Amino acid sequence: MSGPQQAEPREQQELLPGLVRSRVRPTRATTKAAEPPAEHDPIARVLVDVPLAHLDRTFDYAVPASMAADAVPGARVKVRFAGRDVDGFVLARAADSDHGGSLTPLRRVVSPEQV
Repeated sequence: MSGPQQAEPREQQELLPGLVRSRVRPTRATTKAAEPPAEHDPIARVLVDVPLAHLDRTFDYAVPASMAADAVPGARVKVRFAGRDVDGFVLARAADSDHGGSLTPLRRVVSPEQV
């Protein structure tokens, strides 16, 4: 005695609308092309504006070439920190970083005026 013929699990999933995506949507990070770093002092030492006392130090960020003229010491910037965009202040520009990994670029320069 044989029962009804069983379809393969993948075939069954494809019969349910919305369960299996036909293609993977690219994320924002993969669609945005990496901008080349600034030619002169491509690293910004940024003091992030967070209320936690143990984070009261500078963090290094890459300066994109399009922001090189505006990301001067004293400028207010937006940076990605702990999974969200936060305000920060550029304290200095440098040619290299002590951080061993890749650096996250500045999100934008809020105001190039020195504070």
